[in-house]
Amino acid sequence: MDSVRQARYFVEAAAKVLDVLESFASAEEFLTITEVARRANLTYSSAFRLLYTLERRGYVMRRPGKKKYTLSPARKRFRIGYAALNATTFHREVSASLLTAAQRLGLTLIVRANQEFNISKALVNADQLIAERVSLLIEYQYSEVASDLIAAKCHGAGIPIIGINFALPGAYYFGGNNYQTGALAGGFLANYANRHWNGRVDTCLVLLPKGLTSTQETRKLGLTEALLKGLPSLRRSEIEIAPKALTIAQGNRLTLERLKRLGASKRILIAALTDHLGLGAEKAIRSAGAADRAVVVGQGGGKDARTRIRTGGPFKASVAFFSESYGESILQLAIRILDGDRAPLTSYTNHVVLTRENLNEYYPDERIHPIRRT
Repeated sequence: MDSVRQARYFVEAAAKVLDVLESFASAEEFLTITEVARRANLTYSSAFRLLYTLERRGYVMRRPGKKKYTLSPARKRFRIGYAALNATTFHREVSASLLTAAQRLGLTLIVRANQEFNISKALVNADQLIAERVSLLIEYQYSEVASDLIAAKCHGAGIPIIGINFALPGAYYFGGNNYQTGALAGGFLANYANRHWNGRVDTCLVLLPKGLTSTQETRKLGLTEALLKGLPSLRRSEIEIAPKALTIAQGNRLTLERLKRLGASKRILIAALTDHLGLGAEKAIRSAGAADRAVVVGQGGGKDARTRIRTGGPFKASVAFFSESYGESILQLAIRILDGDRAPLTSYTNHVVLTRENLNEYYPDERIHPIRRT
C-alpha cells in the first residue's frame, strides 16, 4: 500500500530529466544525443528535446562546432540578463567585454539591445528578461524614468540589478566615479592652460551629454571645482554650460557657435563629458582654424578617442574608463551577489587621463597596430 501511495507522487517527466543528467559519468565527459538516449533508456527524439531544454536553462552545454554535450559548470546555471547599449564605440567595447567574460566564466548571458532614450524599448527588454527568469539583470541605459520603472519591476520579481555607469534605485552600481572623472578633466585643462598659456584663459565650454541628470551634475561639479582651483584667474561666470547634446555632429555645432561668438584671438578650454561630444568639438576647432587657441578633453577613453589623441591636435586627452575591462569586473560582482556573498553596492572602474605621452603605457598593442583615422 505504501509503495502504491509513493508511486502516485512520482513525477515521470522529472525522472527523465534526471536520467539525462545522470547519464554523464563526470563533468568532463562529452556525449552525443544517441549516447545519452542509450544510457538514459530514451528515444532519440526525447533525448534531443530534453537536452535542448537543459541547454537553454544552462544545465548542459555543447562543445563548440560539435553535436556533443557536457554538464555545465555550476555557475553556468546563473542566467544573467544584459540590456545593452551599442550606439558608440564605448558601448560596444563594454558589450564585447561582457560576452568574452561570460564565456570564460561559464555564465549564460541573455542579451537584449536597448536604444538611447527609448523608454518603451528599455521597458520591453526588462519585461522579456524577467520573463526569461534571469537570475540577475545588468542594465545599461540613460533614462531616469526608465530606471525607476525597471528597478520597480525587478524588485517585484526578486531580481537583483547592476547598473552600468548610471545608477538605478536600489541597484548595485558599476562604472565611473563621476566626481573624480570630472575633477581629472578639470585638472588636465587647468594644467594645460598653466603650462602653455600662462594660465590665461578666456572661457571654458562644458559640453554636457543627455542622460541621467544626477550623473552629469556630479561630473560637472568635479570639473568646475578642479578648474577654479587650478586656474585662480578663471571666474565661475567664464565657465559656460552648453545645451545638452549627444552626437559628434551636435558637439561640432555647439562648439562652432561658441567659437564664432568668442572671436579670433580668444583662448578656450573645452570639457566634453563624453568622447563623442569631444570629437565633434575637435572637428569644429579644425574647421574654424582655432587649433592654436583651443584644447579639448573628453571622457570615456574609447578607441575612437585614443585614435584622435595619437594623431595629435586639439583633442589632447580623455579620462579613461577602461571599457574593455568592464565585463570581467561586472560578472565577478554578479557572481558574488548570486553566491550570496556580501558585495559592495558601488564599485568603480579605474580612471586615468590618457594623453599622447602615456597611451603606449596603457594600450601598447595599438602602438604596433595603430587604428586608422576615420
